[in-house]
Amino acid sequence: MSMASFEQFWPYASSALQVLVSFRTLAAIGLGAVAYWLIPHPHRPKALIPISIAIVLLGYQRPAMLVVVTAGICALVYLAICRGAPRALIVAGVVALYAMLHGLFGLLTFTPWLSWSGLTPEYVLPTIGLTAAFTFLRMVHFSVDYGAGPWPNEATPRAPAPPPHPLTYAAWCLFFPTFVHLPLIRYQGWSEQLTNLPQRLEIAHLRKGIFRIGQALFKGVFLALVFITFTFNPNGVLLSPTGRPFLELFAAAIVSAIAYYIGFSAFIDLGIGAASLYGITLPENFAPVLKMVRINRMRDFWRNWNITTTRWLNDYVYQPLGGHRRHPVRNVLLTMTACGLWHSVSLFGAVWGFGLGLLLVIEHGWNRLRIRHGWPEVPPLLRSVLLLCAIAFVNLALTPYGYTAQSAKYLYPLYWMGLV
Repeated sequence: MSMASFEQFWPYASSALQVLVSFRTLAAIGLGAVAYWLIPHPHRPKALIPISIAIVLLGYQRPAMLVVVTAGICALVYLAICRGAPRALIVAGVVALYAMLHGLFGLLTFTPWLSWSGLTPEYVLPTIGLTAAFTFLRMVHFSVDYGAGPWPNEATPRAPAPPPHPLTYAAWCLFFPTFVHLPLIRYQGWSEQLTNLPQRLEIAHLRKGIFRIGQALFKGVFLALVFITFTFNPNGVLLSPTGRPFLELFAAAIVSAIAYYIGFSAFIDLGIGAASLYGITLPENFAPVLKMVRINRMRDFWRNWNITTTRWLNDYVYQPLGGHRRHPVRNVLLTMTACGLWHSVSLFGAVWGFGLGLLLVIEHGWNRLRIRHGWPEVPPLLRSVLLLCAIAFVNLALTPYGYTAQSAKYLYPLYWMGLV
């Protein structure tokens, strides 16, 4: 690489790495891990709470208000369950609160209030937005699994589980890798791990932690290398589509989706690696790259993309609606519409999610029709092309350009009317 190329490359690389993690963050994670393992074993679960808060505030430099609001919401849900409130009522309250916070998020992102707050659109989405979205998923899961009262399509009525220990619950809510990076770990798995924490840091955990953090950093640098080598900025193309040929826009949507996958999976790698340094195993959220590139069915795509969220949608939306037992087409459409609304509480989010569901229904219907009539299977290459088209459609609501002030400020009056 020439000196000129390096000068071009370095801003991309440093920018990509800065989105993932800074030296301050890595230092905070490392110092926190040292302090954690120096604490006597019986007190480590409790110590996770102040250590995580310190890393979130000082290492990741997240707003203190984000921690306070998240802790307050988690505490309200916990108290409601302890007092025996019906779980359907708790879930309804959590959904309403999420919709309200989403409106506040839109107000903060799309108006001059953002400048007043000292934040930027590029900062708000991956910080406040992600934490709010996945806290919502955790609170619904916790309310359904530990709350009282009936629940739709539950096989047999069950007695509510006893409320968990408040400190174990607080650590689950605020553990920094899931608070910042995700993925979604359910409370049962978390509680079991905290009950059986290792006495000392095992070599396997240390090796995994270093490897996953290194893998995340490599992905960030890889993205920078690709963009500087091919001098193609997909988000720049999509932000100014006027006068561009269709093939260029289509290629930009595909490349942006791939870049999103690499960047998001790197973000998850970092969380999994950081948790491993504390002796805690988080669930995988994405299939490996080599498996993802071989996928050529929409159904398989969703089984390997954002895995913990897909399973949440199955367990807390699709199955309560009746699953595949009753009205499966309706249930798929409603589940994916809920997925769209989770991304954006608006008419646009609902239509986008419904479109995703329609793609799944069409694919499933075609396969049934093909089997019934004995038609040959669609060639893998054609299936891959069709999936790329679907990914381009999925990408419309996932890439950062859809949320920047460059485009959103013109749409803000429509936001409150639910049209974007």
